[in-house]
Amino acid sequence: MTAATAAVLAQDTTPRLAFEVATIKRSAKLEDGGTFGFQPGGRFQSVNVPVIGLILSAYRSAGRSLLRSQVIGPDWLLSDRYDITAKVSDQFAAGSPAELYPKMPLFLQSFLEDRFKLKVHREMRELPIFVLQLARKDGVLGPQMRRSTVDCQRERAKCSITFLPGHVTAGTVRLDSLIGDLSGILNRVVVDRTTLEGSFDFDLEWSPDQTATDKPSIFAALQEQLGLKLESTKGPVDVLVIDHVERPTED
Repeated sequence: MTAATAAVLAQDTTPRLAFEVATIKRSAKLEDGGTFGFQPGGRFQSVNVPVIGLILSAYRSAGRSLLRSQVIGPDWLLSDRYDITAKVSDQFAAGSPAELYPKMPLFLQSFLEDRFKLKVHREMRELPIFVLQLARKDGVLGPQMRRSTVDCQRERAKCSITFLPGHVTAGTVRLDSLIGDLSGILNRVVVDRTTLEGSFDFDLEWSPDQTATDKPSIFAALQEQLGLKLESTKGPVDVLVIDHVERPTED
């Protein structure tokens, strides 16, 4: 038996996680912004979330959601918003929201398959990406980025990253945390080619919508504050292709 065959057989025998009961209605809210997640007692609630948001979380990998640019599907996935109330079976109901969170993708995949008749496949496509590089040839970092000397075992409170609109503050974090944030901000995959290893402290501030004229764009901020730069290019990107999807029957 080949390794690939064994993986398929293992996947086929994995129990399918699905909500025991679920209701869905088109959201009556007109504004953007929504919330979703597990609550105590095994209850799942999603309020005013577009279908694309559910799909991005359902098919996240390595702990990160996909980007919108990584989903190939109809435009209504971005515009149609729904309110969902669901509950897991008694087998999982005793789990805390934190314990149920890692299982959320599997529950959402089953829900999308059942109620939206969703069918997907993954493939690699050549798409626009950003490459993160050192801005200076001598490798000198910017004034607001330095290598961390903190021992997180002794000073755990200093080892964190805080993300706010137009501002990221980090203490003793690896560069991949910044790259994940940049990918989400720019809605484009960011590839690390800085060759930087280890953990860093940094403070990055920019104008998120270019209305604050006293703050730089994120591209300028990266170069001026951290000594890094983004270069636009093309490269292979893992995408999720929607083969079939339908608007659900509300209940």
